[in-house]
Amino acid sequence: MSTTWREIYRKIVHVALSLLLFAPFYFKLPPPLNPYSYYSLGLFLAAFINSVVVKKDKLTLEINALRDELHRFADSIGDIAKMPISILEEILTDFHSFVEKQLSLLERDYEKREGYVGLLYGIIGATSSLLVDPSHAFYGIVALAVVDVLASMSSLLIWNKGKTMGGEAIAFLSFAIILMSLGVPVLQSILVSAVATLSEYFSPEDNLTVPFFTTIAAFSLKLPERHPL
Repeated sequence: MSTTWREIYRKIVHVALSLLLFAPFYFKLPPPLNPYSYYSLGLFLAAFINSVVVKKDKLTLEINALRDELHRFADSIGDIAKMPISILEEILTDFHSFVEKQLSLLERDYEKREGYVGLLYGIIGATSSLLVDPSHAFYGIVALAVVDVLASMSSLLIWNKGKTMGGEAIAFLSFAIILMSLGVPVLQSILVSAVATLSEYFSPEDNLTVPFFTTIAAFSLKLPERHPL
């Protein structure tokens, strides 16, 4: 898969996962779930996936060891057990290959060394925003879903580069327009969009800072409140 299509795939997954964060704002969660427990589950899953990425080499060795054990066990009890064991081995191999492929497509270069921190930091940023100000966290999650995606994809597709000022300008204008369409006054939309764009451009991990600082800006500028249901 080419670099461009790999990046497009990553951003599609980014948007899809971000959309899950909007659920408490549009749907009444079934008990015993509430917005905080919902985000906590997401945080746990993100941390678990990150731990799998960090230890995937060790997991590969353990899966190979299990496969060898299955072979030895099948040889010890005869041909009758070989078919179900070989089916189990095939399932394990296919699952491991699928996980490896998806992670390789989603990981950025530094994440191959440090784990899939984009997902983990994104849910940390969203959860922190919800805890700091539930009435304005919605704006931070919108920023998480669109600012990085628009900046990266426009830079890649138009200028064939990573971060560019042109890409940031497109993200800034687009997010400001989205805010205005949500009923936010023009000046406030421009200021909040500027905070989100600067957080994306200068941060070492934009998935962490964009939702948090956008939420703080939305609260400080008194944007219309949007509470979880």
